[in-house]
Amino acid sequence: MPESAPHQQLRGPRSTFRNTLSKSSPASRSSSPSVPARRIQKLNSYLSRMASKSSENVVTISDDRSSEPFRPTNIRRWDGARRTTTTWDLVRRDPELWFPSGDCLIHFYAQGQSRRGASLRVSMADIRSANCEPLIDAYCANSPPETPSTVSETSSDEDYFNDPTPPAKYELYIPAPSHLNREGAFRYHLTTRNFFAWMYEKPVVGDRLGEALISLLERMNTFRVDEDENLDDVLAYVDGQEYTDFRSCPDHALAVLQFAEKFELLDLWRDSFCHCAGMNDELSSSAEFEFVSRQSKALITRAQLEMELRLENAGRSLANFLEDDLSGAYLGLGKNAQMHMDRFRSFILSFYVAKNGYWPPKRATPTSTTLPKSTYRSMYFEFRNLYEYLVDNNSSNRTADGGICVLQNIKAFDKRHKYASLPQTLPLVPEIPSNLHLRAHRSKSVRNLFSHSATKAERRAIALAALSAATNPNDYKVMECSLVREYLRFEKSWTAKEEDRSVSSSDARKVRWILIYAILQTLISVTRAPPEVRDTEDVPYPLCCQVAGTPPWEFGEKQKRRTKNSGKLGRVEEKVNEEDGRRVAFTTNVIEIQPDEADL
Repeated sequence: MPESAPHQQLRGPRSTFRNTLSKSSPASRSSSPSVPARRIQKLNSYLSRMASKSSENVVTISDDRSSEPFRPTNIRRWDGARRTTTTWDLVRRDPELWFPSGDCLIHFYAQGQSRRGASLRVSMADIRSANCEPLIDAYCANSPPETPSTVSETSSDEDYFNDPTPPAKYELYIPAPSHLNREGAFRYHLTTRNFFAWMYEKPVVGDRLGEALISLLERMNTFRVDEDENLDDVLAYVDGQEYTDFRSCPDHALAVLQFAEKFELLDLWRDSFCHCAGMNDELSSSAEFEFVSRQSKALITRAQLEMELRLENAGRSLANFLEDDLSGAYLGLGKNAQMHMDRFRSFILSFYVAKNGYWPPKRATPTSTTLPKSTYRSMYFEFRNLYEYLVDNNSSNRTADGGICVLQNIKAFDKRHKYASLPQTLPLVPEIPSNLHLRAHRSKSVRNLFSHSATKAERRAIALAALSAATNPNDYKVMECSLVREYLRFEKSWTAKEEDRSVSSSDARKVRWILIYAILQTLISVTRAPPEVRDTEDVPYPLCCQVAGTPPWEFGEKQKRRTKNSGKLGRVEEKVNEEDGRRVAFTTNVIEIQPDEADL
């Protein structure tokens, strides 16, 4: 019936109703309802019944949808090699893990509980070669698998399975545990899918990468035999998928940080931790950040603040090339030796002014003392080359000689700044005979008018030869460094001009070495990442983290021991927060006297 028909019918009775009211008596109007009124009541009753049926239909449709598989809309496919994530909703059938030549069908339900087809098609030989005997024993079907034609007739996915593939020989029915709700069952199936993705080196899927990797290893411990082998295999898989490439990727760094903390993998934790500290300002934009432990968050923040402070202190020191750190207040040098250090410092300043046009370089902000990262790196390579050019690689076996004590000053500098000393701490020292002038004078004739000049030239030649011999010139890369070449000119110029030197050539080398060593140590502190960090190139943020502190799981063990031994001052108890179920530690004011362990 047209939609306007009821309105047209209602207009007729209303006019009749008015005429009836005008002709009827008051008694008749009040005694019984009129025909139009009854019709209106019937119409209202009809509309109410229709509305009730409509609501019942809606409920029925909702119930039908509740039987459909749970599909969160934020499931992503994590492509680590391309550093991309794409929306993924292929739990019914995954093209990446559907191999037409495979002889084993994988179902995400128990046998006989669904008419849906298989979700994956793989090779049973691959499953066996992956040492998945527990998986086969627990979930392999007892009856022969359905042929593709049978599946296409009974499955709701007719278009998917009506393809000319050969029949499978095996079937695995892997249902979710019965105690899981719809969302939990869906995540269980995702982990099952990720297990076969590991087997065929495909990316994992999930709403979070960290949870997907943790669940994968836990599932591998269920589906396979050797847990130690599982850990090695999943680490190789994570590395092969390039999830361990943390450079400028907070999702990767935070996800692997959670994974490493869950299974207490120290080297992997430190690698991801350093990148997290460098990217700390960007971590909150990642969905993984919310699930990082509070201990790790605190350690990351502390590491970032410590790095910023160290970078600022290094920039302030390098601006004047450690003029304050190596002043007479700290070094036990004489006046002449200190003057020679100032002269060498002026040479370094002139070198970098000529190289950059000015010194220090422009900072990021007017109030910051931190130098650009590129400046730190270039200076590090230059001073490392100069260090390798002058270092005595056998200094650990060398006995102390006279003159300035280099080792004492260097150890004091490292201790003051909490630096780990370099493997070799002493320079090559030129060996010049102390009676050179006397022998040179006797070898010349008194009548020779040029004897004095010849003696000075001889002394300079011998000194230059001794300085040149006390070097390591065999490394081509070292000799190509511009700072090393300029240093050679400086030593030659100093040897030629200093006729009455108050500092010997050996002591001058030692003084210069102290400044070179201190600058290199300062640069190492702001450029060198911990040995656990693998990717250090093309990183725009600092990686010079201090990782000597304990990781979160060791911190927890220390807290337990501290709590156990804190009975002498107060008893530490735990209560359960009724709102979120977290255990909160609190200390009572009860004083307990306990005997020492030695008295027990």
